[in-house]
Amino acid sequence: MKIQKVELANKIGKLKSIVPKRTPKTALQTVLYKEGYLIASDLEITVTVKLEGVTDGLDERFLIPESMFSLIGSLPAGEVEIKAKDIINGKRTGLELKSGKISNKLQAESADMFPATKEMGEEAVRAAIDAEDLKAGILHVLYAVGDSAANKMMESLCMDCKNGELNFTGLDGHMIAWDKTPLEGEFKLLIPKRACQQILNLDPQGKVQITSDGFTARFETEYVTIETRIVSGDFFKTERMFLEMPITAAVNRKKFLDAINRANLLRGEGQAVIISFDTDTMKIKLTNSTADYEEEVELLESINEGIKIGMDPRLLLAALKSFDSENIYINMVDPKSPMKLLSDESDLKAVVLPIAIRTD
Repeated sequence: MKIQKVELANKIGKLKSIVPKRTPKTALQTVLYKEGYLIASDLEITVTVKLEGVTDGLDERFLIPESMFSLIGSLPAGEVEIKAKDIINGKRTGLELKSGKISNKLQAESADMFPATKEMGEEAVRAAIDAEDLKAGILHVLYAVGDSAANKMMESLCMDCKNGELNFTGLDGHMIAWDKTPLEGEFKLLIPKRACQQILNLDPQGKVQITSDGFTARFETEYVTIETRIVSGDFFKTERMFLEMPITAAVNRKKFLDAINRANLLRGEGQAVIISFDTDTMKIKLTNSTADYEEEVELLESINEGIKIGMDPRLLLAALKSFDSENIYINMVDPKSPMKLLSDESDLKAVVLPIAIRTD
Protein backbone atom coordinates (compact mmCIF):
# COMPACT_ATOMS: atom_id res chain seq x y z
CA MET A 1 0.00 0.00 0.00
CA LYS A 2 1.22 3.48 -0.88
CA ILE A 3 -0.51 6.53 0.55
CA GLN A 4 0.19 10.04 1.80
CA LYS A 5 1.25 10.07 5.43
CA VAL A 6 -1.26 12.77 6.46
CA GLU A 7 -4.21 10.70 5.21
CA LEU A 8 -3.04 7.51 6.88
CA ALA A 9 -2.25 9.21 10.20
CA ASN A 10 -5.55 11.10 10.20
CA LYS A 11 -7.64 7.97 9.62
CA ILE A 12 -5.72 5.93 12.20
CA GLY A 13 -6.33 8.79 14.63
CA LYS A 14 -10.07 8.42 14.09
CA LEU A 15 -9.92 4.68 14.80
CA LYS A 16 -7.47 4.31 17.68
CA SER A 17 -10.10 4.93 20.38
CA ILE A 18 -11.80 1.71 19.25
CA VAL A 19 -8.63 -0.39 19.63
CA PRO A 20 -8.80 -2.09 23.06
CA LYS A 21 -5.91 -1.60 25.47
CA ARG A 22 -6.30 -5.08 26.94
CA THR A 23 -7.73 -8.13 25.23
CA PRO A 24 -6.83 -11.82 24.98
CA LYS A 25 -7.38 -11.54 21.22
CA THR A 26 -4.22 -9.65 20.24
CA ALA A 27 -5.39 -9.15 16.65
CA LEU A 28 -7.90 -6.62 18.03
CA GLN A 29 -5.00 -4.42 19.17
CA THR A 30 -4.43 -3.49 15.55
CA VAL A 31 -6.08 -1.71 12.64
CA LEU A 32 -6.85 -3.88 9.65
CA TYR A 33 -6.00 -2.55 6.20
CA LYS A 34 -8.29 -4.21 3.67
CA GLU A 35 -8.60 -3.20 0.03
CA GLY A 36 -8.45 0.55 0.54
CA TYR A 37 -10.19 0.67 3.94
CA LEU A 38 -9.05 0.71 7.58
CA ILE A 39 -11.05 -1.27 10.15
CA ALA A 40 -10.89 -1.27 13.97
CA SER A 41 -12.98 -3.40 16.32
CA ASP A 42 -13.34 -4.34 19.99
CA LEU A 43 -16.13 -6.85 19.19
CA GLU A 44 -18.74 -4.42 20.59
CA ILE A 45 -18.13 -1.68 18.02
CA THR A 46 -16.53 -1.99 14.59
CA VAL A 47 -15.58 1.11 12.60
CA THR A 48 -14.54 1.17 8.95
CA VAL A 49 -13.13 4.25 7.18
CA LYS A 50 -12.13 4.70 3.56
CA LEU A 51 -8.58 5.74 2.73
CA GLU A 52 -8.33 8.41 0.04
CA GLY A 53 -5.45 8.43 -2.44
CA VAL A 54 -4.17 4.86 -2.19
CA THR A 55 -1.91 4.53 -5.26
CA ASP A 56 -0.85 0.90 -4.89
CA GLY A 57 -2.01 -2.18 -3.00
CA LEU A 58 -5.79 -1.89 -3.28
CA ASP A 59 -6.04 -5.69 -3.14
CA GLU A 60 -3.82 -6.12 -0.06
CA ARG A 61 -4.76 -7.12 3.52
CA PHE A 62 -2.59 -6.71 6.61
CA LEU A 63 -2.73 -5.59 10.24
CA ILE A 64 -1.10 -2.39 11.50
CA PRO A 65 -0.12 -2.93 15.18
CA GLU A 66 -0.91 -0.30 17.81
CA SER A 67 2.84 0.08 18.35
CA MET A 68 3.06 1.69 14.89
CA PHE A 69 0.31 4.29 15.40
CA SER A 70 2.55 6.91 17.01
CA LEU A 71 5.39 6.18 14.59
CA ILE A 72 3.12 6.80 11.60
CA GLY A 73 1.94 10.05 13.16
CA SER A 74 5.54 11.22 13.60
CA LEU A 75 6.61 10.56 10.01
CA PRO A 76 7.46 13.53 7.76
CA ALA A 77 4.96 14.60 5.12
CA GLY A 78 5.02 12.59 1.96
CA GLU A 79 4.30 9.10 0.71
CA VAL A 80 4.28 6.11 3.06
CA GLU A 81 4.60 2.53 1.83
CA ILE A 82 3.59 -0.50 3.90
CA LYS A 83 4.16 -4.03 2.61
CA ALA A 84 3.42 -7.41 4.17
CA LYS A 85 4.70 -10.92 3.62
CA ASP A 86 3.27 -14.00 5.32
CA ILE A 87 5.73 -16.08 7.36
CA ILE A 88 5.55 -18.83 10.00
CA ASN A 89 2.61 -20.70 8.48
CA GLY A 90 0.61 -17.54 7.93
CA LYS A 91 -0.02 -16.86 11.64
CA ARG A 92 2.51 -14.02 11.77
CA THR A 93 3.31 -11.44 9.13
CA GLY A 94 6.49 -9.64 8.25
CA LEU A 95 5.57 -5.96 7.93
CA GLU A 96 7.78 -3.28 6.38
CA LEU A 97 7.18 0.47 6.50
CA LYS A 98 9.08 2.97 4.32
CA SER A 99 8.91 6.75 4.28
CA GLY A 100 11.71 8.60 2.51
CA LYS A 101 14.93 7.48 4.21
CA ILE A 102 13.00 5.87 7.09
CA SER A 103 12.51 2.11 7.19
CA ASN A 104 11.04 -0.12 9.89
CA LYS A 105 10.49 -3.90 9.92
CA LEU A 106 8.46 -5.85 12.47
CA GLN A 107 6.23 -8.85 12.94
CA ALA A 108 2.46 -8.65 13.28
CA GLU A 109 -0.57 -10.92 13.37
CA SER A 110 -1.87 -12.27 10.09
CA ALA A 111 -4.87 -10.41 8.68
CA ASP A 112 -6.78 -13.71 8.85
CA MET A 113 -6.78 -13.40 12.66
CA PHE A 114 -8.91 -10.23 12.55
CA PRO A 115 -12.67 -10.80 13.14
CA ALA A 116 -14.71 -11.05 9.95
CA THR A 117 -17.30 -8.37 9.16
CA LYS A 118 -20.82 -9.52 9.93
CA GLU A 119 -23.13 -10.27 7.01
CA MET A 120 -26.66 -8.85 7.22
CA GLY A 121 -29.36 -11.19 5.91
CA GLU A 122 -32.27 -10.33 3.68
CA GLU A 123 -34.54 -10.16 6.73
CA ALA A 124 -32.61 -7.20 8.16
CA VAL A 125 -34.50 -3.90 8.43
CA ARG A 126 -33.16 -1.01 6.36
CA ALA A 127 -33.72 2.74 6.19
CA ALA A 128 -31.83 5.70 4.72
CA ILE A 129 -31.51 8.99 6.59
CA ASP A 130 -29.69 12.23 5.92
CA ALA A 131 -26.52 12.30 8.02
CA GLU A 132 -27.24 15.78 9.35
CA ASP A 133 -30.66 14.67 10.66
CA LEU A 134 -29.12 11.60 12.30
CA LYS A 135 -26.33 13.58 13.97
CA ALA A 136 -28.69 16.34 15.12
CA GLY A 137 -31.08 13.85 16.71
CA ILE A 138 -28.26 12.08 18.54
CA LEU A 139 -26.65 15.34 19.66
CA HIS A 140 -29.93 16.73 21.02
CA VAL A 141 -30.53 13.82 23.41
CA LEU A 142 -27.17 12.13 24.06
CA TYR A 143 -26.45 14.22 27.17
CA ALA A 144 -29.43 12.52 28.86
CA VAL A 145 -28.08 9.00 28.24
CA GLY A 146 -26.48 7.57 31.36
CA ASP A 147 -22.85 6.61 31.99
CA SER A 148 -22.13 3.28 33.70
CA ALA A 149 -25.74 2.89 34.80
CA ALA A 150 -26.88 -0.29 36.54
CA ASN A 151 -29.57 -0.63 33.88
CA LYS A 152 -28.03 -1.10 30.41
CA MET A 153 -31.04 0.56 28.78
CA MET A 154 -30.12 3.80 30.57
CA GLU A 155 -26.73 3.61 28.80
CA SER A 156 -28.42 3.45 25.41
CA LEU A 157 -30.14 5.89 23.09
CA CYS A 158 -33.48 4.67 21.77
CA MET A 159 -34.09 5.14 18.04
CA ASP A 160 -37.72 4.28 17.42
CA CYS A 161 -38.96 4.65 13.84
CA LYS A 162 -42.71 4.47 13.28
CA ASN A 163 -45.52 6.40 11.60
CA GLY A 164 -43.10 8.25 9.33
CA GLU A 165 -40.93 9.58 12.18
CA LEU A 166 -37.66 8.57 13.80
CA ASN A 167 -37.79 9.30 17.53
CA PHE A 168 -34.61 9.79 19.59
CA THR A 169 -34.93 9.30 23.36
CA GLY A 170 -32.35 9.26 26.14
CA LEU A 171 -32.75 9.06 29.92
CA ASP A 172 -30.59 8.43 32.97
CA GLY A 173 -33.06 8.53 35.86
CA HIS A 174 -32.60 12.27 36.46
CA MET A 175 -33.53 13.71 33.08
CA ILE A 176 -35.12 12.71 29.79
CA ALA A 177 -34.56 14.15 26.31
CA TRP A 178 -36.62 13.52 23.18
CA ASP A 179 -36.40 14.67 19.58
CA LYS A 180 -37.70 13.44 16.22
CA THR A 181 -37.12 13.73 12.48
CA PRO A 182 -39.15 12.50 9.47
CA LEU A 183 -38.17 9.01 8.29
CA GLU A 184 -40.02 6.17 6.62
CA GLY A 185 -39.45 2.74 8.09
CA GLU A 186 -40.24 0.61 11.11
CA PHE A 187 -37.60 -0.36 13.67
CA LYS A 188 -36.62 0.17 17.29
CA LEU A 189 -32.93 0.14 18.20
CA LEU A 190 -31.24 0.68 21.57
CA ILE A 191 -27.82 2.03 20.58
CA PRO A 192 -25.06 2.13 23.25
CA LYS A 193 -23.91 5.63 24.15
CA ARG A 194 -20.35 4.90 23.06
CA ALA A 195 -21.50 3.96 19.56
CA CYS A 196 -23.52 7.18 19.35
CA GLN A 197 -20.42 9.15 20.33
CA GLN A 198 -18.50 7.43 17.54
CA ILE A 199 -21.15 8.47 15.02
CA LEU A 200 -20.71 12.10 16.09
CA ASN A 201 -16.90 11.88 16.20
CA LEU A 202 -16.61 10.31 12.74
CA ASP A 203 -19.01 12.91 11.30
CA PRO A 204 -20.62 10.92 8.43
CA GLN A 205 -21.82 12.93 5.43
CA GLY A 206 -24.58 12.47 2.86
CA LYS A 207 -27.03 9.59 3.19
CA VAL A 208 -26.61 7.06 6.00
CA GLN A 209 -27.94 3.55 5.45
CA ILE A 210 -29.24 2.10 8.73
CA THR A 211 -29.35 -1.71 8.79
CA SER A 212 -30.18 -4.03 11.67
CA ASP A 213 -30.81 -7.74 12.14
CA GLY A 214 -32.07 -7.40 15.72
CA PHE A 215 -28.65 -8.01 17.28
CA THR A 216 -26.41 -5.57 15.42
CA ALA A 217 -26.99 -2.11 13.96
CA ARG A 218 -24.94 -0.68 11.12
CA PHE A 219 -24.70 3.00 10.09
CA GLU A 220 -23.04 3.11 6.69
CA THR A 221 -21.93 5.68 4.13
CA GLU A 222 -19.44 5.42 1.30
CA TYR A 223 -16.63 6.71 3.51
CA VAL A 224 -17.41 5.48 7.03
CA THR A 225 -19.30 2.63 8.67
CA ILE A 226 -20.11 2.23 12.38
CA GLU A 227 -21.38 -1.18 13.45
CA THR A 228 -22.48 -1.87 17.02
CA ARG A 229 -24.18 -4.47 19.12
CA ILE A 230 -27.58 -3.26 20.25
CA VAL A 231 -28.99 -3.47 23.77
CA SER A 232 -31.79 -6.00 24.20
CA GLY A 233 -35.03 -5.34 26.06
CA ASP A 234 -37.99 -2.96 26.03
CA PHE A 235 -37.16 0.71 26.47
CA PHE A 236 -38.89 2.75 29.15
CA LYS A 237 -42.36 4.20 28.57
CA THR A 238 -41.60 7.92 28.55
CA GLU A 239 -44.67 9.37 26.83
CA ARG A 240 -46.42 10.33 30.07
CA MET A 241 -43.40 12.37 31.15
CA PHE A 242 -44.09 14.81 28.31
CA LEU A 243 -47.75 15.47 29.11
CA GLU A 244 -48.82 19.12 29.21
CA MET A 245 -48.58 20.78 32.65
CA PRO A 246 -50.59 23.82 33.79
CA ILE A 247 -47.84 26.41 34.32
CA THR A 248 -45.90 27.56 31.25
CA ALA A 249 -43.27 30.31 31.18
CA ALA A 250 -41.38 31.59 28.13
CA VAL A 251 -37.79 32.85 28.41
CA ASN A 252 -34.80 33.71 26.28
CA ARG A 253 -32.68 30.56 26.25
CA LYS A 254 -29.27 32.28 26.38
CA LYS A 255 -30.24 34.54 29.28
CA PHE A 256 -31.54 31.53 31.21
CA LEU A 257 -28.44 29.48 30.35
CA ASP A 258 -26.04 32.25 31.39
CA ALA A 259 -27.84 32.85 34.68
CA ILE A 260 -27.81 29.15 35.62
CA ASN A 261 -24.14 28.91 34.63
CA ARG A 262 -23.22 31.82 36.92
CA ALA A 263 -25.10 30.26 39.83
CA ASN A 264 -23.46 26.90 39.16
CA LEU A 265 -20.01 28.47 39.49
CA LEU A 266 -20.86 29.27 43.13
CA ARG A 267 -22.67 26.02 43.92
CA GLY A 268 -21.65 23.84 46.84
CA GLU A 269 -21.51 20.04 46.58
CA GLY A 270 -24.99 18.64 45.95
CA GLN A 271 -26.62 22.05 46.27
CA ALA A 272 -29.75 23.04 44.39
CA VAL A 273 -30.41 26.33 42.65
CA ILE A 274 -33.79 27.75 43.66
CA ILE A 275 -35.79 29.14 40.75
CA SER A 276 -38.84 31.30 41.61
CA PHE A 277 -41.35 32.22 38.92
CA ASP A 278 -43.50 35.29 39.43
CA THR A 279 -45.81 37.17 37.09
CA ASP A 280 -43.16 38.64 34.79
CA THR A 281 -39.82 37.45 36.16
CA MET A 282 -37.81 34.36 36.98
CA LYS A 283 -35.53 34.72 40.01
CA ILE A 284 -32.49 32.44 40.34
CA LYS A 285 -31.06 32.20 43.85
CA LEU A 286 -28.19 30.29 45.48
CA THR A 287 -27.10 30.72 49.09
CA ASN A 288 -24.32 28.96 50.95
CA SER A 289 -21.46 29.76 53.32
CA THR A 290 -19.52 31.65 50.65
CA ALA A 291 -22.22 33.12 48.42
CA ASP A 292 -25.62 34.76 48.45
CA TYR A 293 -26.30 34.98 44.72
CA GLU A 294 -29.47 36.24 43.12
CA GLU A 295 -30.34 37.12 39.52
CA GLU A 296 -33.57 38.04 37.78
CA VAL A 297 -34.43 37.10 34.21
CA GLU A 298 -37.40 38.67 32.48
CA LEU A 299 -40.11 36.34 31.22
CA LEU A 300 -41.31 36.83 27.65
CA GLU A 301 -44.92 36.21 28.64
CA SER A 302 -46.71 36.84 31.92
CA ILE A 303 -47.87 33.86 33.98
CA ASN A 304 -50.87 33.71 36.30
CA GLU A 305 -49.49 31.34 38.93
CA GLY A 306 -46.16 31.52 40.71
CA ILE A 307 -43.96 28.55 41.60
CA LYS A 308 -40.65 27.93 43.39
CA ILE A 309 -38.63 24.88 42.38
CA GLY A 310 -35.18 23.48 43.21
CA MET A 311 -32.99 22.21 40.37
CA ASP A 312 -29.56 20.67 39.96
CA PRO A 313 -27.84 23.38 37.85
CA ARG A 314 -25.54 20.85 36.14
CA LEU A 315 -28.49 18.90 34.75
CA LEU A 316 -30.30 22.07 33.76
CA LEU A 317 -27.22 23.37 31.96
CA ALA A 318 -26.83 20.15 29.98
CA ALA A 319 -30.47 20.32 28.90
CA LEU A 320 -30.36 24.01 27.95
CA LYS A 321 -27.18 23.55 25.89
CA SER A 322 -28.89 20.91 23.73
CA PHE A 323 -31.41 23.43 22.42
CA ASP A 324 -30.72 25.53 19.31
CA SER A 325 -33.73 27.84 19.56
CA GLU A 326 -33.60 31.45 20.66
CA ASN A 327 -36.39 31.03 23.21
CA ILE A 328 -37.75 28.09 25.16
CA TYR A 329 -40.92 27.27 27.10
CA ILE A 330 -40.71 25.99 30.67
CA ASN A 331 -43.63 23.76 31.65
CA MET A 332 -44.30 22.92 35.34
CA VAL A 333 -47.02 21.85 37.79
CA ASP A 334 -45.52 21.98 41.32
CA PRO A 335 -42.14 21.95 43.16
CA LYS A 336 -42.09 18.15 43.40
CA SER A 337 -42.76 17.43 39.73
CA PRO A 338 -40.32 17.54 36.79
CA MET A 339 -39.53 20.70 34.83
CA LYS A 340 -40.20 20.29 31.12
CA LEU A 341 -38.31 22.36 28.54
CA LEU A 342 -39.66 22.83 25.00
CA SER A 343 -38.22 24.54 21.95
CA ASP A 344 -40.23 27.25 20.23
CA GLU A 345 -38.66 26.26 16.88
CA SER A 346 -38.48 22.44 16.84
CA ASP A 347 -39.85 19.24 18.39
CA LEU A 348 -37.01 18.95 20.91
CA LYS A 349 -38.14 18.37 24.50
CA ALA A 350 -36.33 17.74 27.78
CA VAL A 351 -37.49 16.78 31.26
CA VAL A 352 -35.34 17.44 34.33
CA LEU A 353 -36.26 16.12 37.78
CA PRO A 354 -36.30 18.66 40.65
CA ILE A 355 -34.47 18.60 43.98
CA ALA A 356 -36.58 18.83 47.11
CA ILE A 357 -36.44 22.27 48.79
CA ARG A 358 -38.37 24.09 51.49
CA THR A 359 -40.97 26.31 49.85
CA ASP A 360 -42.22 28.17 52.93
